[in-house]
Amino acid sequence: MGNLLIPLILHACALGPGTDSVSFRNEVMPLLSQGGCNSGPCHGNLNGKGGLKLSLRGEDPGLDWKTLTHGVGGRRVNPLEPDESLLLSKASGKSPHEGAVRWKTDGHAYRLVRQWIAQGAQPDPEGGPRVRSLRVEPEEIILPPGGGILRPKVTAIFEDGKTVEVSLLATLEPSDPGIRVSLEGDRPALVVPAGSQAAVLARHGSAQALLRVWSSAGPSKVARPASHPVDRIVGQRLASLGIEPAGGVDDGHFLRRVWLDLAGQLPPAARTRAFLTDRNPEKRANEVDFLLAQPAFADLWALHWADLLRVEEKTLDPKGVRAMHGWLRRAFLENMPLDELARQLVTARGSTYSQPPANFYRALRDPQTRAEAVAQVFLGVRIACARCHNHPFDRWTTEDYNAFTEIFSGIDYKVLENKRADDLDKHEFKGEQIVYLRRGPAEAPQANGKKPKPPAKPATPARVLDGKSALESPDRPQALADWMTEPGNPFFAKAQANRVWRRLMGRGLVEPEDDFRLANPASHPELLEHLADFLTRHRFDLRALARHIALSETYARGMDTAHAPATQDDGMCAASLPRPLPAEQLLDAWAGVLESPLEFGGYPAGTRTLEVAGIPGPSRRRKSDDMERFLRVFGKPERLLSCDCERTSDPTLAQTLMLVSGQLPQRLLTQSARLDRLARTAPGAAVEELYLAALCRMPTNREVADCVKLLEGPGNRRLALEDLAWALLGSREFLLRW
Repeated sequence: MGNLLIPLILHACALGPGTDSVSFRNEVMPLLSQGGCNSGPCHGNLNGKGGLKLSLRGEDPGLDWKTLTHGVGGRRVNPLEPDESLLLSKASGKSPHEGAVRWKTDGHAYRLVRQWIAQGAQPDPEGGPRVRSLRVEPEEIILPPGGGILRPKVTAIFEDGKTVEVSLLATLEPSDPGIRVSLEGDRPALVVPAGSQAAVLARHGSAQALLRVWSSAGPSKVARPASHPVDRIVGQRLASLGIEPAGGVDDGHFLRRVWLDLAGQLPPAARTRAFLTDRNPEKRANEVDFLLAQPAFADLWALHWADLLRVEEKTLDPKGVRAMHGWLRRAFLENMPLDELARQLVTARGSTYSQPPANFYRALRDPQTRAEAVAQVFLGVRIACARCHNHPFDRWTTEDYNAFTEIFSGIDYKVLENKRADDLDKHEFKGEQIVYLRRGPAEAPQANGKKPKPPAKPATPARVLDGKSALESPDRPQALADWMTEPGNPFFAKAQANRVWRRLMGRGLVEPEDDFRLANPASHPELLEHLADFLTRHRFDLRALARHIALSETYARGMDTAHAPATQDDGMCAASLPRPLPAEQLLDAWAGVLESPLEFGGYPAGTRTLEVAGIPGPSRRRKSDDMERFLRVFGKPERLLSCDCERTSDPTLAQTLMLVSGQLPQRLLTQSARLDRLARTAPGAAVEELYLAALCRMPTNREVADCVKLLEGPGNRRLALEDLAWALLGSREFLLRW
């Protein structure tokens, strides 16, 4: 090492005073990031590339300096002949390089790195200036409909308060792959295509700043007057972008929509008929209030939270699943505030049978899994990437991850019994367990029964996310719950408000709903702030927030707008987004329209799918029944992940085959009490009732004529009704929530 450093130091001295020294940490490292050299697919890979391994996205400048100056015999940097340095010859294409040309020889990056090498390739001195934060200008810009070229200015703010423009050093990362970053000229340029709406993350070392880029749909408009805060906020954004929102849906569509969203089922035909003929201008608000007071609202949210909390039989066993689901249902029936729900889950302990919230930790068997689940479900933050390295797309470091994980290190289990069917499956549990909080650091048990050995190294001080000091409380989960549910918490209210919005609107303001980070901003930041504030002011009342959203014009919008077709998911809330019915709602809708009761083992006949605590997971030891297969084909999750992403909604060939030739749909049709009754009814009345029950609207004159012709034709009327019902229940209008 000494032989290498001597020429570096001598050459640096030869430059003499007055020469501006290039900072490795603040100038060279950002250029390596800008060129993608330390990204995951390149030299930032776990195993490096081509014999060179750099820290991922430049998280360890000290290690990278040693790698570049001491590796391969010092050939990567050559202060005596800088242009012969492998670092420059590879990046400029003079030497064979799998990564192609990254720096042109006449470009700013090449010249600056060459200057650093010529100065002796020195590291930064101890205590040297560090970048504290970034500022990007403009922070937001609306471009013409055809797009345009934008050259943002990026300024670094150092710890000593000094500001320096670093536009040529910053890395720009657009969320829209259609936006091209050009490094030509005095500043990097963003070439934005027509119709782009993107977040552009500016990075310099570990500092980040955000630029929002919008392509307008036309000239800006004057926002329509709106009395509802949601409509006012959304309307102002749409008007600034020249977007004309879709009109409102008719009463039939609204009724079907609000019943599916608040009760998880279709309205009875008689209620639909009464609603369509009701002239009361407050009937929509009255219907929302009626649904919020129904037990079905609690069933719907208990199902959703059971998915998030991994309420499945392999880990919790059937009794634990029913206990946990029953507790969730009671919580929503009693309108338990969301902050209290979170508090009881995070601080849970005791028997998993008599204290159902304890099943939350029974499903999460190690501190890392607990930390990741709590952050994702309650705070809307994904920290899993920081388990191995600093999060590449967020601010969380491995230190943050370890400190947050330490909060859960004292949680332990006492397995009272385990009657699992497969002794080789260590992840299966069947029997009561006690969740308790172990005091003090974890100790390693000894096989010989002697006193446990103390931990090999001291535990990381426990700290909440964004926390500045360690948690001193001996009951760390309790301290976490106190911090998490306090009104000023920067994560909890927004995460829960966004979840409620997504359940009603089909897309979160932040999407995915549990991925809050700088590079994934809300489509309507002011609206998210409003919803979070509303939820906090109403003491985390789920029903109050659901009502607030459901009574807005934004919720009641139609599907198509001049801005974009209904299939475009841009998050702007200019139109409603059609989406498939979830598996449970679809099966209940079939059974409800046909009046054909479902039968689940261990439940009374006629129990709705939404009321079932859970279905057994796939197993070699038992054969799935028709209803289990139907639910899995249509996307019911196995509850192995702490997010809604496990539930699938994409159409598949298996779904088509299930509807066309599945045993369950056929059995529901043949056992239908409604079709039995309608077979003895006048054809016109039968057609009208089927349309009201399935589609929540009256049939058109042509539909009535065609269907009556079918029913009055030769053959068995009951079979003709089956054909008609099957056609309606397999139609796009029925299978989607509009």
